[in-house]
Formats: sequence, structure tokens, C-alpha cells
Amino acid sequence: MYKNISSKIILIVIFALLLSFVYCFSYFKLDNRINDVFTNILISFSDKKPSDDVVLISVDNKSTAQIPLPWQRNLYSDIINFLENYAGAKVIVLQNTLRFSDSYDNNLNKAFFSILPNYKNFIASYYFTNSALADGVLTSDNFDTFNLKNTFNISDKRYKKYKSSYMGIVNIPKDYLYNVNNFAASLLHEDNDGVVRNYLPVIDFNNKLYPSIALSAFSMYSGINDFVLYDNFLCSADNCTSFKMPLFHHSAYDYLDNPISGLYYKINWYKPNSDFYSHKSFSAVDVLNSYYDIQKGITPKINPNAFKDKIVLIGFNINTDLWTYVSETPVLKRQSDIDIHAAVISNMINKSFKSVPSFNSSLFVTLIFSLFIIFGFKNYKYNLIFTSLLCLLYFSYYIIEYILNTYVSPIAPILTMYCAALLKILYSQIFTDKTSDMIKRAMGKYISKDVMKKVISNLDKLDLGGVRAVVTVLFVDIRNFTQISENLSPQNVTSVLNEYFSVVEPVIGKYHGIINKYMGDGVLAVFGEPIKDDNHALNAIKCGMEITQKVRILRDKLINEGKPKIEIGIGINTGEVFAGNIGTEERFEYTVIGDNVNLAYRIEAYNQMLKTSFLISQYTYEFVKDYVDTVKLSSVNIKGKSKPIDIYEVLKIKNE
Repeated sequence: MYKNISSKIILIVIFALLLSFVYCFSYFKLDNRINDVFTNILISFSDKKPSDDVVLISVDNKSTAQIPLPWQRNLYSDIINFLENYAGAKVIVLQNTLRFSDSYDNNLNKAFFSILPNYKNFIASYYFTNSALADGVLTSDNFDTFNLKNTFNISDKRYKKYKSSYMGIVNIPKDYLYNVNNFAASLLHEDNDGVVRNYLPVIDFNNKLYPSIALSAFSMYSGINDFVLYDNFLCSADNCTSFKMPLFHHSAYDYLDNPISGLYYKINWYKPNSDFYSHKSFSAVDVLNSYYDIQKGITPKINPNAFKDKIVLIGFNINTDLWTYVSETPVLKRQSDIDIHAAVISNMINKSFKSVPSFNSSLFVTLIFSLFIIFGFKNYKYNLIFTSLLCLLYFSYYIIEYILNTYVSPIAPILTMYCAALLKILYSQIFTDKTSDMIKRAMGKYISKDVMKKVISNLDKLDLGGVRAVVTVLFVDIRNFTQISENLSPQNVTSVLNEYFSVVEPVIGKYHGIINKYMGDGVLAVFGEPIKDDNHALNAIKCGMEITQKVRILRDKLINEGKPKIEIGIGINTGEVFAGNIGTEERFEYTVIGDNVNLAYRIEAYNQMLKTSFLISQYTYEFVKDYVDTVKLSSVNIKGKSKPIDIYEVLKIKNE
């Protein structure tokens, strides 16, 4: 008992490990791409739109065609002046635009830096790096000044501290550092397949939490200046009343393919309105020309009101030899980086957050269902149907959760449950079928193999009852075996009977008969049930003829071994019998009963009286008279029969 329990526990553990591997592999390798497909399908039917309060100004191919790179910094100051003094933008974010400007006219640089202190709603971006020793890293003596530029507070109430692997901050020009009022981290991280799906709103660096562009822009826009970081949420400090952003632990890769762990947010994407954007976007050169038109007193191409009270993100939408400013996302092969930041800001403004359940809890629930699939049903075919229904229900659940902005794995649970169904089949084939074969072999020693096959093929229909059918019954026994056995040792009696039965049994099976029972030294065989056979009467006679021949050979063998001579008698009758299961609900056996069964037994008894060895009734004779040479011996009175019955001796099969 204990051995069986421990074996099952070991089996459960092995299956759980295998299924965990399948789940993890599909979750980390397949889920993202499958979910990307469904994301594109579902947002195409969705009326979900980004916030109208978030717009983009892009230094795009049109802009660089008219004003070649690198741009002087005064161009950015012109755009900022336009947004601040004419358009009334609420928040201005300048993302990664100074890379091309460090070596240009110092007078223009000073002019640019000199205007920055006036813009309290201006946010400049910076980068983290993985090398603390690399040239151009922000030095420690500038950190106090830098930290003052993060104008809102993030309290850390996490139990698990997921610190990033960043080791420094890319150096910021001193004039820029001292004149800008607000800094925010410009970070996008890719999954291992190169696609941006998640966003790091807060970066843990040097035991301090630094905000991303999206969080800084939202804070300035909303007026929420105090946040709290929990293990699964980023919240406003008012007990999450004003703001609550779901997060999950994840590891992605920066632009140098360095793994960055942290609490990420699953971006809730919007339907693109162009090749690069999901938000309204303006070309930077059009904004500059509009600014210059206003200064000239000309009606501008872009109405400044397009930016009034908006969050405006300024950035590149080009690829250069050194830097790329577009990324692959689930909705676009080349989506502008500023549009990705904008998508997160729109999520924050609309409070349209996508949450991610715990990986461990999802895995645990999937394993429970999968193990139930393996061990819950005995019939693995029904199990496969159940698995398909379960997976269909899960997929429906995935669609509903997606609509409700909850990310659940689209494929890992389904693959895991189907893998469980496959393991069920293998388990059944390897273990259950092995046990079944042992049972079959054991049953075959007690009942006919044909009856056993019928039982196994109708396991769901095992009950008391049967049918009436016309069959042929053959009874064969050894004459005077009781007297013979008195002169033999028990071992010799057993030996003679076993050899005799070993001759009889295969011949009966050869002619589609079944052994209904052994009766001492006699054998009762049935032809026509449960194996259907239209020629059951003729096959029974052929069987009797071959048994006679085989027993003659056995008789000579026994005589040569010094054992007694044996003679057999065969009686056959054909007629209607009851064939089916007889007994109780707890235990029953397959048998045939009726006067026609008894008649075969009584006809065989006349062999000794008539000095014959093979007799059939008149009822069997009517079935085989055209195929068998016989001699009518007499009419006999049979107990239970009101009229005499003709019996015939079988001589041979015609044409044989």
C-alpha cells in the first residue's frame, strides 16, 4: 500500500516538473508573440483611444530633409519658446535630442541654456549606463545638484528590493544640469526577442528611486507630487485614491543588451494612426516654421492651440549611424520611442492600466488543472475532450481578461494542459495498458479469451442480462475418466487433463467457438455467441472432427509414456439458448443456458451406449446435412423432451 502511494507521489512530482518546464518555456518563449497577434486583432476592433492631452513633435525625415543634422540647440529653444509663449503647453518633454549638439556654437549653447531656468514645466531626459568607469559618467560631485532636479517624492515600501544593474548616469553637460529644472530617465527596454512590451516607471539606483519620463510628465500634468512604490503597485500617497498603477517583476534588456530587472508595467497599447505613431504628431520643421510665421505676423501652418494645456513630447523619429529612435512593439514594427512614452502617459491619464497576475499563482493553478487532467479521468479519450473544452473556456477567459485590461498568458496554460493530456495517454499506454495486459493474461486463464475481449470492449455496459440466440453447443469428455483417475496419482491426473485440455482448447478457438466451462474432464463449447458466426453448426462439427484426430495422436503419446489409454465422446446440438451475464450485481459470469445446452450433454452420453464417438442432434443435422456425411442411428427419448429426437453419427466432412 505504502509503496503504491509513494510511487504515485513520485509520479506526480515528475509530471509536475515536466509540466512546469512546458509552462515556463511557452510562457517566456511563445506567449509574447502569440499575445502580440491577439493584441493587434483586438485593438483593431476596440474603440480605446489615447489621451487627446498628449501630443508629439517629431524630428522626422521631413525635418532633417529641410534642416540637416546635427541641429543647433537654438532650434530646440525656438520650439520650446513656441510651446511656452504662444501655445500654452502644460508640460514639455525633450527626449534624447542633445546627442547631436554637444560640439556646436558656444554662443548658441549659452542662449539655449539661459532660457531653461524660466521654464518650470520643462523636463529634460537623461540615460543610465551599466559602466560606472566609462567616460562621460555623471560624477559624484554633481549628484546633489542632479537629485534636486527630481522635483517629486517616491517613497519605497517594497518588501522585495529589485535593484537595477545600472552603475552610473550618462554625463550631463554642466550648463544643462544647472539650468534645467526637471530631469527624468529616458529608458525603453526590450524583451529577449527585441520587442518593447513593458515599461519601467521607476528606476532603483544607488538606494534612490528615479522617475521615468512618463511618470515625471504625468506628475507635472496631474499635480500628484507624492508617490509610493509597493511590491505590485505604484500609487499616489493618498492611499492609492488618485493613482494606482499595477506593476510586476520582470527582466528586460537595455539598448546595449544588458539585462535590467525591476518592477515593470505592461503597456496598454493603442491602435496606430500612422506608420510610426498612435498619438497625434507634428513634424518639428512645421512647428519651427509656424513659430517663425508668428514672428513675421503670418498665419502659422499649425495653430498654437493644438498644444494648449497638453503634454508635448519632443524627440527623434529617425535612425542614424549611432542611435536608433524607433523600436519594435506589438502594434508596430517601427514605433517612435516618444510615442511609446506617450502611450504610458495616456494609460496614466486615462487610468487604463493593464495588470499582470503573479507568475507563480498562474503556474500553480495551471498545474492543478493539468494534474487533474492526468489523474482525474480513467478514460483518456474523454480526458482529451475535457481538456479541449477546458482550453476553450480558458481562451474565452483570456479574451474577457484582455478586454478588462488584465494580461493573462494566452498560450502557456493551453499548451501545458494539452501536454498533460498527452502525458495521460502515455501514462495509460505505459502503465495502465501494462496492468491491463496482466489482467487480460490472468483473466484468460479463467475465462475464454473471446468472452474477455467482449467484456473489455463493453466495459461501460457490464450488467446482468443477455439475449436469446440460436447457437451450436459442443460437449466433449473422456469416457470412464473417473475409473481411470482412481489408478493414477493426483500429479498424473492433472498431467493427463492438462495435456488433453491443451489439445481441445486451441481447436475450439480455431473454429470461432468459446469454451463456456470446464466440467471435470468435460468441455462445454459454444459456437455463434458471443462471436457471431452464420456457419456455427458446420464449424462446430469441423471442430469436433479435428479434436477427434488430435486426441488420437495424444492417446498414442500417452500410451508410449505408460499412461492409460483415453477415449472421448462428442455430442453436438443446435438451438435457441439464453446467452449473457448470470449472477449478482457484484459478481457474474458469461454463460449459455437452456434445454438445448443440456441436450448436447445428453446426446454425448449416448456415444457409450451406441459404441460411437461423435453424435449430433436432428436440429444440427438440418444445418449441416449438405456438408457432412452422417448415419442416422435411432430416435431416442431425452429427459425433458416430449417427443423422441433423431441422433446421427458423424462420419466425415464431404469433399475432404
